[in-house]
Amino acid sequence: MIGHALKKFIRQLSLLFIFFFIISLIQINYNTIYPAINQKSDDLKRQIEICCTWGQKLADRILTYEINNAKPELTELVISALNYWEQNIRVIEFKEVGSKEQADIKISFRNDNGKVAGQTITNFDSEGFIFNAKILLAEKAFGKQLNKNLIEYIAKHEIGHALGLGHANFNDSLMSSLVYHSHNEISDCEREAFMEVNKWKLIENSLPKINKIKTYFC
Repeated sequence: MIGHALKKFIRQLSLLFIFFFIISLIQINYNTIYPAINQKSDDLKRQIEICCTWGQKLADRILTYEINNAKPELTELVISALNYWEQNIRVIEFKEVGSKEQADIKISFRNDNGKVAGQTITNFDSEGFIFNAKILLAEKAFGKQLNKNLIEYIAKHEIGHALGLGHANFNDSLMSSLVYHSHNEISDCEREAFMEVNKWKLIENSLPKINKIKTYFC
């Protein structure tokens, strides 16, 4: 009985040893391979999410806008942000319209001192194209007065959303989900992503077509 129990114990101990040995090999391979894969993928996976496509409203390459509830100096910041996008992508034009017209992009300031410094709400038509976009900006957020540079940076960021772009997964991007207003320039990545999301007009010059690509790799 003792000999049988001993053999059974040794067999179980051997199986346990083999199990832990295999586990240790997997962990070694994982720890050794993962940094190399991760480092390589960092270069390959710089990306910007693609939200949605403008339809027939972009046929003339003009998007109209309206600014409401803004002090003169805040209006200037928003117009500066719009001009910056227009000058850097060079394929569309922003045109201001009066309150009686239906603007494609409606921009207004909120005064509730809330926890959102900028927000874009996108509405769609029955075919799934962008119908209009509403951008909400703030003078104050999180109990603090926002300076002019930050407000203009946030305006640029939200205009990017209105144009159909989502967030970038890297910090040195205007479309980063985190506020790094030292990176407030439109790069080739943002420019190319915008062209991709609205390629039916800006690249192919064809009939409106929803872009099914959800991620643009820079």
